[in-house]
Formats: sequence, C-alpha cells, structure tokens
Amino acid sequence: MKKSRIIINAVFFYIIIMAVGVAAFFYLDYQHQKIINQEVLPAVEQIQKEKTPEELKREAEKVKEEEIQRQIEEQEKAKREKREKREQALKNAMKEETINGITYYKYRWPKKPAPGVYLRPFVLAGGSRAAIAYEVYYYYHINDPLQTAWINGDHLDIAAGGEVTTVTLDFSKINKHMASDAEWLVESYSLNADKPVLAAFKRILASSGGYIVYYHAGGKSRRHDLSSAEVQRLQEMVELYEMLAEE
Repeated sequence: MKKSRIIINAVFFYIIIMAVGVAAFFYLDYQHQKIINQEVLPAVEQIQKEKTPEELKREAEKVKEEEIQRQIEEQEKAKREKREKREQALKNAMKEETINGITYYKYRWPKKPAPGVYLRPFVLAGGSRAAIAYEVYYYYHINDPLQTAWINGDHLDIAAGGEVTTVTLDFSKINKHMASDAEWLVESYSLNADKPVLAAFKRILASSGGYIVYYHAGGKSRRHDLSSAEVQRLQEMVELYEMLAEE
C-alpha cells in the first residue's frame, strides 16, 4: 500500500472519531438538559407552589431590601470617591508643608502685595484633629499715600452680613519686620480660628464678601475689602478644613 494511501486512511479515520466524539458530547448535553427540565425545574416550581403568600411576600421584601441596600452602598461609594477627588484637587492647588508631624495647607500669597492689610486663611492637619487658622498680614510701603506706617495693631474686626466680629490680638505675639533701608515694613499675626471667627468666615461666604479692619485701639487703622478671589480662597480653605475634620 502506498504511503499516501495510508495517510489518507488515517485522516479519514481521525475525522470519523472526531465526529463520533462531537455527537456523543451533544447527546450527553441534551440528556443533561432533559433531566433538568424534567426533574429539577418541576421540583423548584413545586417548592414555589407550596410556599404561602406570606412567605412569598417576605421573599419579595427581602429582595427589595437587598436592592435598596445595594443602591445605597453604590451611592455612598460614588459620594466618597467624589469627595476624595475634590479634596485632592484642593490640596493640589495649595502649598503643602509638614513640620513636626503637622501638615500645613496654604496658598502662595505674595510677601510684598499692594500696601494694606490682608486676611490669609490656612489649614493644619495632624495630631488629634484638623484646624483652620489665619494670618493677619499688614504690608506698608514708603510710597503708600495713606502713610499709616507702623500701626502696631492690637485688634481685628471681621465684618460681613451685617455683623462684626472683633478679635483682640496679643501684641506680645506680633511679628514685625522692616527693610534695611526702611522702604517697607510688615506686621503680622498667626491665629487659630475659634468658633466666632469661623462663623465670621461663613458669613463672608454666605454674603460673597466682607471687609476687615486692622487697628490699634485709639490709634491708627487700616481697612481692606475682600476681593472675589480672596473670598474664593477662603471658601476653599473652609471646605478643606471641614473635609479633614470629618476624617
């Protein structure tokens, strides 16, 4: 017998075996589905028929409760992810610095702004809990037409929404600096925002504006109306503080 003939017979025999195998597989699968349809499904249907209306109602209520719980969990997850994304976006826009285990989140304010007094909020995180604080920053230049020079402020008024919150400043904690040629000078305080001050911040946000007055009782003073950009930064600091305080 020729070699080619042997190969053809072998291939033909292999095809027959494969065909038989495929047929056997479909036959067994058909028998399996037939058993399920004839025995298992009727048994399940019979069990359902045997359940009382109360049992069927409880099952339906359970399915409904599970679906509601699933939806709640999905909503909470989406809310948490949105909050985390917003928190990170706020942090990314700020300068972050950690000192002795406390992380400070601040905006990059100019050291030499236009002459006047400024309210610069910042957030601290670490230790027992988060806190919101602020810097009172007074900058004076020799060419300032108001010629207020040293104020040596001991009070700060925060006005918004028809109310004024007065902060008494501890003069022993004032930070003072003057240029070597006396061209400019700075006075500043760093303070934690207590409840009255935080409430004043929120009045500023609610009314989309306000002003501060830095002064020495019975002496000189300097007023500053908050710009929309300053109000926006205050809003973002309060938002970040509230997020971190919840963690």
